Amino acid sequence: MSNSQGSDAARRKRPAARRASARAASEPPPAATTAEENETPTTAVTPRDPDAASQQVANAGAEVSNDTKAIEPPPAKRATARRKPGARPKPQPVRPARPDQDTVAGDPQFAPFSNASTAAALRGKPLQITTDVARPRSLTRVHIHHHVREAASLATRLAEGDTEPPEHSSFIRRLTRFRFLQHSDQVDDFGLDAAYEESVRPLFEKLSTDYFRTQVDGVHHVPSHGRAILVGNHSGALPWDGIMLRTALRLHHSARRDMRWLVEDHVFHAPFLGTFVNRIGAVRACQENAERLLEREALVAVFPEGIKGIAKPYSDRYKLQRFGRGGYVRLALRMGAPVIPVAIVGAEEANPLLYKVNAFAKSVGLPFIPVTPTFPWLGPLGIAPLPSRWRIAFGPPIREIARHDADAANDDVLVHELNECVRASVRALLDDALRRRGENVYVG
Repeated sequence: MSNSQGSDAARRKRPAARRASARAASEPPPAATTAEENETPTTAVTPRDPDAASQQVANAGAEVSNDTKAIEPPPAKRATARRKPGARPKPQPVRPARPDQDTVAGDPQFAPFSNASTAAALRGKPLQITTDVARPRSLTRVHIHHHVREAASLATRLAEGDTEPPEHSSFIRRLTRFRFLQHSDQVDDFGLDAAYEESVRPLFEKLSTDYFRTQVDGVHHVPSHGRAILVGNHSGALPWDGIMLRTALRLHHSARRDMRWLVEDHVFHAPFLGTFVNRIGAVRACQENAERLLEREALVAVFPEGIKGIAKPYSDRYKLQRFGRGGYVRLALRMGAPVIPVAIVGAEEANPLLYKVNAFAKSVGLPFIPVTPTFPWLGPLGIAPLPSRWRIAFGPPIREIARHDADAANDDVLVHELNECVRASVRALLDDALRRRGENVYVG
């Protein structure tokens, strides 16, 4: 190759070398290098070899670029998301913390609780904490401790009899609702809540004297002490007869005797109704519960008609149904308790049963849904009884049962005869009470 041709080839490659050297010069030097890294071995390049010089400069620029990219920190991410001009940030909802119940109970900072019922109510449900700040903010453990300390001070005041909460705390106002539930820390073996029953007793007495205008006959037949079994007719779509019978004995009996009455399973397990009647003195009907009550010399009332008594339509009012198989007769014979017949007039007119709905009854735990002149047309107000006139009559103890001992409880024929004898006595009392009350059911 001639010298002219070699010089032309070197001239064509010079722009590439110049671009590589310019790229190497534009790259910034490494941020932190040691002396050994700065010492880069060089090779003597003579002007006579332009191709080697350009290749060396290009290699050096590539090495510097790679080292620079390796030590550069990654680019920082944006702190906030891009949003449209004029748009307001979306507020985040406040999510109150729900501490674990065991942690709350075992934390010494929660120890000031002195009212057992209030503390138990708090442990049973998660804390519902509200704030008066319009701007959303996160709820920390310090805020939870602050509210719980307020609750502890309220529990102390409630135990001392102070029921006035501070007006600035909505949490305290919510907590005071536990005070008005009238829960008692102690109930008897059958579920009677003495504190709650004492609070609703004035209402029942007012219903008996002023609303139903109840008249009582033969209350002296009920013994002043000792065990006894009251056998009465069952009537009315709602079980007002047991409540009014208990109230009548407290108002008109000389000894103000307490009476416990047995209720059927469908009433005992009905929503709200079963809990209510159980807290005011009702007991689930079974032989074991009745025996335990009589062993304590209690006064027990039974309604042998059962569900058939309250399921009668208004056209069949005061028609006694079958008295079962005489389980109360066997109980009276075994326990040596006198049997006193009782006739209750007025419950049929207080909640007259017009029709029974069986379609949805089992889904709510009831044998049927009653249809009365007021229910379900008036909603919850329809369960209120009408102001009918009541009359309760007590008869003398059944002598036929008192003549037999405990061994007679195993005689089925005798038990059936005694059962029919008691039913006839209740039937006679019922007819006499209806005659005494007269035809004016709601007036007089």
